[in-house]
Amino acid sequence: MSSITPPPGWGAAPQPGEPSPWATVTQPPPEIWVYAGFWWRVWAFLIDGIILSTGEGILSLFFGPKINVDWEELPIPDGSGQTVDVVNIATTSLPHAHPVSILIPHLHAGSQWHTFGIVLSLLPMLYFVLFEASSFRATPGKRLFRLEVVSLKGERISHLRALLRFVIKAFLSFPLLYVGVLMVAFTQRKQGLHDMIAGTLVLRHAKPAQIVPLPPHD
Repeated sequence: MSSITPPPGWGAAPQPGEPSPWATVTQPPPEIWVYAGFWWRVWAFLIDGIILSTGEGILSLFFGPKINVDWEELPIPDGSGQTVDVVNIATTSLPHAHPVSILIPHLHAGSQWHTFGIVLSLLPMLYFVLFEASSFRATPGKRLFRLEVVSLKGERISHLRALLRFVIKAFLSFPLLYVGVLMVAFTQRKQGLHDMIAGTLVLRHAKPAQIVPLPPHD
């Protein structure tokens, strides 16, 4: 009487290389990227603008140059070429006197003003480049709304790429009637002109999310 080999799971050992029909096959969940929309990025930019303005104001109080105001009084416009002191004009009681005088202010900030102006102009660049290329992958404003700037592969961007992104945004996306910024609302992956040139994406979440199917209703 011939022996019958039972199927796997019925007492027979599975064949080499043959997976068990009862084994659970686990696969890594697919990564779903949520691109940051236009308004999320606008709110994040406003928060960053407030932070930058506050920082610039504090720096100007402690490190800004001292500004002196010198007043120059122009001659009386009567053809005489004389100048009259402001106190004399205010206290004169002559009926025929015309208390007219022109004061021209002259501001003197010294040679430190140019250095301080350069520092203030470089502060936004350092703010965006250093934060977006850091392990945070985002500025404080973006972090507040759970946004992050990544490469097209979802990786952390370099300082050079972050610098290119800032330069394109500062000199093309914003000055050209904000067209490069408005592109975020109409492009497929919510990219502005600076994102397309620099090869970056702005994601809405810190980590790729997983779609979990809901059980069917009875």
